[in-house]
Amino acid sequence: MNHLGEKFPTPILEFRFSCNYGCVSNKKLYTEIGCKPIYSNDSNSCPVAYDCEKVFARPSNKCYLNGNVYEPVESLSKIDSALNPCFTACFCDQRTYDNKTTTKFTCAKVECPSYFTRLRDPCYYQYDKDSCCEVKKYCPEEKTVDHECVHENQVYKNGQRFYVGDYLQCVCSSEFNGTISDKSCREVGCSYEILYMENILIRSAPVYFEKVDGCPIEWFNPEYDAATVVEITSASKSNDHKCKYGDLSFSVGQNITIGQQSDSDTYKTTCSCNTPPLVTCIKVRK
Repeated sequence: MNHLGEKFPTPILEFRFSCNYGCVSNKKLYTEIGCKPIYSNDSNSCPVAYDCEKVFARPSNKCYLNGNVYEPVESLSKIDSALNPCFTACFCDQRTYDNKTTTKFTCAKVECPSYFTRLRDPCYYQYDKDSCCEVKKYCPEEKTVDHECVHENQVYKNGQRFYVGDYLQCVCSSEFNGTISDKSCREVGCSYEILYMENILIRSAPVYFEKVDGCPIEWFNPEYDAATVVEITSASKSNDHKCKYGDLSFSVGQNITIGQQSDSDTYKTTCSCNTPPLVTCIKVRK
């Protein structure tokens, strides 16, 4: 699975990966933008909501990334650039159109040569753990025995990239011994603060394909896509936390119909207030 942006992992990758299991909570989105999880009094297994008030209250005339603040026209620091290798020439861009001023990052998306050229066996592309694109094309000699890695019964050659779950990107190397660690893997992100803060700040609804564990494929915009409440599911749990879609508020467990879905003959999209403060939508094939 390809991702639009990436982040370095914390030293304990196995814990960060496993703690997502069983929680359908938009954790990746909320964590990337700096929200704090809220747990119920009787359990701490999954957050019941996230506190994003400090994120929503940030001044709109600046850009924000990884806890750093950027003034208009300011470029990303070397550290933040290294954390987002699939983007280049990023800067905080402030523009005024029709009396409305917006401040957000503008970047160029890196296009890797491997996107356009496939190699024939035995040649393949080799990667570095911290790079966006391949670092070289490799054509081993017939008698050469290269290092190989095995993960979940799949064999990877030295330098080949593979993914563990939705957020861990690994590269086969002599340091990989079958255990997921930061020596050969890094956590990848969805680059929410670079790509989607406009959507988040106006309380749009992220749309995921088949499950919440990936990056959103689109957003429902409250300025254009009207929403109506369908029902409260039997599994709903009453609490004080609400989801917002634009200026509309919804209780946890409420199902919501948003907009006119042009692909409804092929796909079914279900939206609900699952883990506040944002409404979550999932699109599946019929």
